Amino acid sequence: MRRMEKNNSGFSIVELIIVIAIIAAVVTTAALSVGLVFSANARTCSNDIMGAIAECKIATMSAGRGNVRLLLYRDDTGTIFSELQTMESGSWTTGSDGAEKIGARRCMVGTTDGGDDLPLRDNAWEIYFNRSSGAFLENLDSGATATNVWEIYVRGGSKNYHIHLEKLTGKTTKELIAAP
Repeated sequence: MRRMEKNNSGFSIVELIIVIAIIAAVVTTAALSVGLVFSANARTCSNDIMGAIAECKIATMSAGRGNVRLLLYRDDTGTIFSELQTMESGSWTTGSDGAEKIGARRCMVGTTDGGDDLPLRDNAWEIYFNRSSGAFLENLDSGATATNVWEIYVRGGSKNYHIHLEKLTGKTTKELIAAP
């Protein structure tokens, strides 16, 4: 009688299905994790922008301070910065903290009216407040003209945030907008 030998080469269909299912689960988890990281960057960046604006308002309204402005800009690498400056002896000087990093390159920041993305430092957005009322100013008595930024968007991952700057009150509000 002849003995039959088993053919052990290759994979069974069940083994292939299990491997494909495991690979699909790993890829799905990795894709969702990347989306969550980028979304967290957008949330952090929008919170940091609102914090920098609030710090500028407080510095403007504090006793003993001169004119104060906030600069928002990107550097050459695309990193987002805020810089609080005070008018001293006729020129703007940056505070002891210097420029503060508030966002990563992965965040898109711009104006909701179709304006360009956040500019480089030479054309930085300038934000001013009225010392007595706390309202946003479009320009200062010194003749410096601020960029008219009243709606800011921050996008990253699946999250889109709009920051509204209320001109008359100096209040900022953030709204999460559904992704397209």
